[in-house]
Amino acid sequence: MIYHTKHIVIIPDVHQDIAWVKRILAQETEADLFVFLGDYFDSHLALKHRTSTAATCRFLIDLQKHLGERIVFLLGNHDIQYLEARRDCLRHHVPRHLSYRCGSAFKASAAAKIAKHLPTVFWSNARLFVEVNGWLLSHAGVHSSFWPKRPSVAESLISIQSECEHALRDINHTNDPLLQAGLVRGGEARNGGITWQDWNDEFRDDLPLPQIVGHTSNPNGARQLGRSWCIDGGQTCYGILTSAGLTTRVV
Repeated sequence: MIYHTKHIVIIPDVHQDIAWVKRILAQETEADLFVFLGDYFDSHLALKHRTSTAATCRFLIDLQKHLGERIVFLLGNHDIQYLEARRDCLRHHVPRHLSYRCGSAFKASAAAKIAKHLPTVFWSNARLFVEVNGWLLSHAGVHSSFWPKRPSVAESLISIQSECEHALRDINHTNDPLLQAGLVRGGEARNGGITWQDWNDEFRDDLPLPQIVGHTSNPNGARQLGRSWCIDGGQTCYGILTSAGLTTRVV
């Protein structure tokens, strides 16, 4: 889906820091569109500061109901592992042998809670990327090796959208390179996929569209490479996209 709108708020990796998200929402009440870049779970915060897994699920659903078409949830690598685990959890089985598991970040107990509290409507509405005002937004970015070579940008977007839909639809049956980690992130793929590409070592600003991503956290905040941006500052900043381009704000 393509959006053309005036004031877009882009919120990178949440990791159960719902208090941080609420501060952003309180400041940006006039936004036309909110885009979340994924990774809603697996908090790095001390237990007393993080929102619980179940409460995070409820917050996401309430936000989806409240904002309706004004919100887009993208999926990150941490979300993909729980989406893959969902089928086993709903059958009351312990998820095993996951293709997209994020190492020690994956918790079977968290997977069970997410399967219980985050309904199908959330997953069916979530996606891997979105184009907004000529910018390509995703969790980790699209490497040029995954960009379909077509006569026009519009045709390339249609093609990669089809590939993304196939990857999510067949998540329990295929090991899709589009969702795999690259060598620099401990995976086996030559280049990291749309939820795994590393900003520091893999990302290149070489697509027809500039990109805005999260995934690679840096305590110094947002970083720019060519036309593109990584705005994952470890729950310290977010982006505002307007006709003038991207600006970042500190929370």
